[in-house]
Amino acid sequence: MDQMFNNSKQNNARTQTAPELPHDLLSERALLGCLMIDGEIFDEIIDLTIVREDFYHPQYGLIYDAIKDLSSSRRPIDYVTVCAQLADLGKLEEIGGQAFILDLIENQASGVNVRQYATNVKDKSSLRKIIRTARKVSEAGMTHTGSVKDFISEVEASFFKLTNESKTAGMLKLNACLKQNLKDLEDTSRKPGEISGLTTGYKKLDELVLGMQPGQLIILAARPAMGKTSLALYVALNSCEATGLPVAVFSLEMTAAELSMRMLTGKAKVDSRRVKRKEFLDTDLRSIASSVKTLNNLPILINDNGSISLHDIQSYCRKIKSEQGLGLVVVDYLQLMSGNPHVQREQQIAEISRGLKNLAKELACPILCLSQLNRGVEARPNKRPLVSDLRESGSIEQDADIVMMVYRDEIYNENTKEKGIAEIIVGKNRGGETGTARLAWVGAYTSFENLSFSPEAGH
Repeated sequence: MDQMFNNSKQNNARTQTAPELPHDLLSERALLGCLMIDGEIFDEIIDLTIVREDFYHPQYGLIYDAIKDLSSSRRPIDYVTVCAQLADLGKLEEIGGQAFILDLIENQASGVNVRQYATNVKDKSSLRKIIRTARKVSEAGMTHTGSVKDFISEVEASFFKLTNESKTAGMLKLNACLKQNLKDLEDTSRKPGEISGLTTGYKKLDELVLGMQPGQLIILAARPAMGKTSLALYVALNSCEATGLPVAVFSLEMTAAELSMRMLTGKAKVDSRRVKRKEFLDTDLRSIASSVKTLNNLPILINDNGSISLHDIQSYCRKIKSEQGLGLVVVDYLQLMSGNPHVQREQQIAEISRGLKNLAKELACPILCLSQLNRGVEARPNKRPLVSDLRESGSIEQDADIVMMVYRDEIYNENTKEKGIAEIIVGKNRGGETGTARLAWVGAYTSFENLSFSPEAGH
C-alpha cells in the first residue's frame, strides 16, 4: 500500500513538473475532414506551410502528409484517394484503417472554416516549439560557461528562427517547390520586363543584377574615394522609396549626421561645398526643405557605432524585422567590423562574411556590404578592379551572391574622356550576367545618377 502511495506521489510530481503541451485535437480532426470533403481548398492554407510535425496527434500528421502528397502531384483529394495513398505507403493500418479516415469525414459538414482550423493547428504547434526552445535555453543557461554575449546571440537566433518557421520548417519536397515556382510564373502583379526583388534605382545596374533578392549577400567594393559609400546610400534610398520597406544602415566609418547630410544634399541636388560654407542660394533652401519632407517619411535607420560586431548587427536586424519588417541591410564596411580576436584576421573576415550571408537568408532580405580592395589595383596599367582584388579574404568572393566594384577613370587619369562617368563592374553574379553598368557621377552632390544616354564604353 505504501509503495502504491509512493508511486502515486511520484506520478503526480511528474505530471506537475511536465504538463501536457498545448494542442487542439478538435481542430486537427476538423482540418483533415475539411480537406477530404473539398480537396481544392488545400491551396487556401498552403501559405501556412503546415507540415506533419505540426500535428500533436501523430496519426493525424500521417494523414495530412498523404493529403499534401496528393495536392502536390495535382491528384484529387477525397476519402478513396487518401486511403489509397496511405495504403501505398504502408501506413493505412498504422493509423487505424479506412474506418478511422471515414470517421474524420463524417464528423465534418463543410470546408468553409478550413483556414481557421489550419491556423489553430499551426498556432498550437508554434506554442509547443516556443516552450521546447525555452526549456532548452533554460537548461543551457544553467550550465553555460562561455561568453554571455555569444549565448545571448544564440538565444536570439533560436527565438527569431521560430518566427520564420513557416518558411523554413523541415525538408521540402521538390514537387512542393515546383508548385511555388508555377505560382510565381503565373503571378501577373509584375509587368513584362519588370525585375523582381528590390531595385537599386539605376536602370542599367538593375538589368545586370535583376534586382536585389531576399537572402542575397551583395558586396560593393572599391578603392578609397571612388564613392562606394555614396552609391550604397543611394541604393538604400532608392529601394526604400520604391517599396516603403525599412532599410537598416550600419556605418563603421561615418557618423549618422554625415550620412544623412549626404543623402539630403544629394536628394536636394545642392552643392555640398555651398552647404559646408553656408553660402546658400534661394533655390537651395527651397530644395532642402522639400527634400527634408520626403526623407522624413522614409523608414531608414542608421547605426554609426564604429566598433559594432556581427552579433550586434544580428540583434538589431532581428528586432527591426520582427517589429517593422526589413527591406535591405547596408554595412559600411566589412574590414572595419570587429571579429574573434583569438584567430587570424583573414579567418575573422571569413567568419563575418559567412555570418552576413547566413543573416541575409535568415532575414529573407538582401544585405549590401561594402568592402575595400587590395592596393595591387594601383600597380596595374589597367586599374579597373577584379573580384580577386577583394581585400583580406577569398571567402568574401565565395560567400557573395553578387560582387560589384566601382571604378572612375578620372581618379587615375586627369585627361580622361570619361570625366563624370562611373563604371559599376559586376564581376560575380549568381543569378544573372556579369558586365558593366555606366552611371553619371555628380561630384558636387557626391551622388550617382542614371545616364541620360548610354555610349559604349570603348574599352
